[in-house]
Amino acid sequence: MIRPAGSSPESAPGEKRERAPGAPRAGPPASRILIFLAAMRANGAGVVAGLAAGCLLSGAVLLVDALLVEPDWIEVTHHVEYVAGWRRSVPDVVLVHLSDPHIEGEGEREAGALDRIVAARPDVVAITGDLVRGGRDARALERFLARLPASGRKFAVWGNHDHESGLAGPGGRALLVRAGVTLLENDHRRIATPAGPLVVAGVDDPSSGLDNLARSLQDVAREDVTLLLSHSPEIAGALGNRDVDLMLSGPAHGGQVRLPFLGAILLPAGTRRFEEGWFDVDGGARLHVSRGLGGPGLPLRFLCRPRIDVITLRGGPPPAPPHRRRSNAA
Repeated sequence: MIRPAGSSPESAPGEKRERAPGAPRAGPPASRILIFLAAMRANGAGVVAGLAAGCLLSGAVLLVDALLVEPDWIEVTHHVEYVAGWRRSVPDVVLVHLSDPHIEGEGEREAGALDRIVAARPDVVAITGDLVRGGRDARALERFLARLPASGRKFAVWGNHDHESGLAGPGGRALLVRAGVTLLENDHRRIATPAGPLVVAGVDDPSSGLDNLARSLQDVAREDVTLLLSHSPEIAGALGNRDVDLMLSGPAHGGQVRLPFLGAILLPAGTRRFEEGWFDVDGGARLHVSRGLGGPGLPLRFLCRPRIDVITLRGGPPPAPPHRRRSNAA
């Protein structure tokens, strides 16, 4: 009998189909379901044990990543920001933004951070608070800060952990002086850069209620190119018409633990709006919030690698976006 190609091998009317020798008898559908359920019942303990073992193994791998891999796996990001107050022809100024280093010793993370910052060859290093973690080894912090490049152009502000640990006092101020770091406590400095004068201002920790924005920007002229350091970005809403070109902040650590579809889950109070990245704020200022290098409590990171941000300040207004070609199609 000839069947059309692709047809199923059904019997023709009146044709008797014979079972091949040794082939199992086809039972009704209900009996096959019962056989399947019986097999699952017999092997159910093994299936559950396998699933549990897989979950435990996956959890262990994720825990190793969060505790032992990502905390020392430093990411370096590169950005270009245009400064309208400088001529387009001036040389670039390289700024390293280092937030929340939480130095607690001289380990792999600290050594890796120094290597990456030195490689960036910065003109200015800006440290936006939380220099220590729990008041640990102050000598390690001093050695770390002293090894940072850009001698004479290293600036820092206090964060809440610096106040809580007791670093933000006479001893901490002396430590920063020895390391060649200028501390800005509601103050500012004018420095020379390859592109021209730059005002670097800094406020004390806003979350500790010690910030004084008006004092930090006192006598800063509107035509000055101004960089503002603040541990917390919460004062961005108070800038008003103050002429700040770029503001740097940190304390959210990017959330430290980020879950797919949920995002950051470990954010300090009041930082949800400025989790990480770039923001346009009042008065035309640009705000950069860094993930930071360290973190308080457990050195835990998941899908949120520690970060060092290299920001190139380039003279002139930003280039206009390219015009789209008009289509000639009808």
